[in-house]
Amino acid sequence: MPNFTVALFFWYLFPVIVIIASNLLVKKTNIDKKYGIKTPDIATPFFFIGLHFVSVGTLGKSFLAYVFLMIFFIGMIVAIMLAYYFHDINYRRYFKILWRIAFLVTLMIYVVLIIGSIILFLKR
Repeated sequence: MPNFTVALFFWYLFPVIVIIASNLLVKKTNIDKKYGIKTPDIATPFFFIGLHFVSVGTLGKSFLAYVFLMIFFIGMIVAIMLAYYFHDINYRRYFKILWRIAFLVTLMIYVVLIIGSIILFLKR
């Protein structure tokens, strides 16, 4: 059962803070135009950290290993699809696709954990 603490509330707001800060960083430094780096590319590692702390705070154990395993399997599927469609794997394209999919996966799991934590807290 999750205990609603200030630290857990911070981890609930963490995705919004990270996305806003990443967006400001990308816009102020123009790295989106120079290198093609976008907000999800910067926010993804922070989501991994936040996902760990929210899962530990909510359920008592970390889901980070399962998330990495899921992204590993998604990476294999992406590599097979790129090889099938283009008959070649462009590693720059591969890692860009995989990193952006990792962002979506971590964001979805993060939201599910937050909603689950709130439901478990309200059920008490």
